Amino acid sequence: MSGEGRFLRGDVWLADFGADPEDPGQAFRRPSVIVSDDRLHHPNLRMIVLVPGTPMIRRVPLHVVVEPDVDNGLTVVTAFQVEQVRAVSIGRLVERLGRLDSLSRHAIDEILRNALSL
Repeated sequence: MSGEGRFLRGDVWLADFGADPEDPGQAFRRPSVIVSDDRLHHPNLRMIVLVPGTPMIRRVPLHVVVEPDVDNGLTVVTAFQVEQVRAVSIGRLVERLGRLDSLSRHAIDEILRNALSL
C-alpha cells in the first residue's frame, strides 16, 4: 500500500473502502478524488476527504461523470458520487492514478457546495 506521500485536492487515487457490499457506503477498491483542502493533509492527521467513483453510470444529478484519459488515470468512464463524500485514513489509499481536469473538479465543488449548503 502506497498511501504515504503528497496528497493534493483533485488527485485521483485508487482507494480501498473495505469488502462489505451491504454497507450503504461504497465498498471495494475504486477510484476516488481528493476533495479536502491541501492544508488539511498534515502527516499527523493521516486523514483525507474523498469522493468515490463508480463505473455504474446512473445520470444522478449528484454524480460527475468523467471520461478516462492519460491525465486522470481512469480506465473506464467513472461517475464520482458526491453524495458519498467521506473522510478516510490515508491507509486506505492504494495508489495515485492521476488528476481530474479543472472542469470536473469545479463540477464536484459546486455539487459539494450545494449538497452541504456551503
